[in-house]
Amino acid sequence: MLDFDLLKDCYGCGACVNVCPRGAVHMTQAADGSYIPEIDEARCIGCGRCDRVCIHQHADKNHTPLGKEGCYAAYQLDTQARKASASGGMFFPLAQEMLRQGGYVCGCVWNEQMDAVHIVSNKLEDVERMRSSKYVQSDIGNCLATVRGLLKAGTPVMFCGTPCQCAACAAVTGNPENLLLVALICEGAPTAGVWQRYRDAKAAQYGEKIRNVNFRSKTPVGWTMPYFVLTTKSGKRHQEMSYRQNPYVLAMLQGLTYRPSCYHCEFKGDNGSADIVVGDLWKAGERLIQQSENQGISALIVNTQKGKDWVDKAASAWFMEEYPLERVCANNSMLVRAGKENAHRAQFFSQLDATPIETNLNQYIVHENGIKLRVTQALVAVGLYKPLRNAVRKLRRR
Repeated sequence: MLDFDLLKDCYGCGACVNVCPRGAVHMTQAADGSYIPEIDEARCIGCGRCDRVCIHQHADKNHTPLGKEGCYAAYQLDTQARKASASGGMFFPLAQEMLRQGGYVCGCVWNEQMDAVHIVSNKLEDVERMRSSKYVQSDIGNCLATVRGLLKAGTPVMFCGTPCQCAACAAVTGNPENLLLVALICEGAPTAGVWQRYRDAKAAQYGEKIRNVNFRSKTPVGWTMPYFVLTTKSGKRHQEMSYRQNPYVLAMLQGLTYRPSCYHCEFKGDNGSADIVVGDLWKAGERLIQQSENQGISALIVNTQKGKDWVDKAASAWFMEEYPLERVCANNSMLVRAGKENAHRAQFFSQLDATPIETNLNQYIVHENGIKLRVTQALVAVGLYKPLRNAVRKLRRR
């Protein structure tokens, strides 16, 4: 009956919630905002189903050789569609192909409250909402049970999520042949509680509800320097550089805000369930960046024959070329190892409710040199950053 340290080792994947025959398990938020299961002892019948699907207790059952069926540098050929994705746009053509085959897609969207939640749908407009990164752990809800029902009825389903969420989907459904599992290269998931406090603080600052957020906008510069963009109810956009300026994103990158299990994640490298793994192809090289117009390049890692079959079906939508898996792992190390816990994490979470969230974030993150940042901002503002960057790149190639 989930008899282990839930605060430390639970992934918040929701597998237990989705198999309980009595509805005795539901997700709640721990003090740090992590999703953890809570069991209603009065409803529990001790059937053990929650233990049998628990991905932490059975992590050793996951083994899918990474890149066995190929590793590629890839990007979606439709530049406008790719611009709406965080990196090279691998998810969308696969999802479109699944819909064409009469299937469903399970992926993460923002709901009306701007919480990240998984949904199951066969509607293109819903699949479009699943694009782009959501830098917070999503609430799976009852999606895994819904997916299991569709699969049993013979309907194909594509599930996209973090490696632990893919492991949960495999555990709940039995990973039949009509299930396609697509994992994201995952650095770690900030807790929902941190995001909710940050979202609410920004809404209060701007005096209106947040309508949309893009953690990886390719406007105005491109994939190599993404912007964090908040759009409010009235349509006003508030933006700053994601990886160089925004405190929420910087705190994530510096290992301050992940749920505890992320720091010792058991679903790295070959220890996963996914048929396909996708993520940024960092240090892709000038040729590919220029060729893709700096609108995103992905690592497309194919682990299984099932994954290869689906990649072949969607291949006409992509540019693809073989790429060494070793280079992907070297330049995106979170593919094979867990993130490092920030030394100030305990202090940050001890002040989660006592200190305004932006103040709390800023006091524990490392900020970029102010002069360099202001120069970059000024160049972007007057439209000179991209021309100067391109000129420097041409000089370097000589």
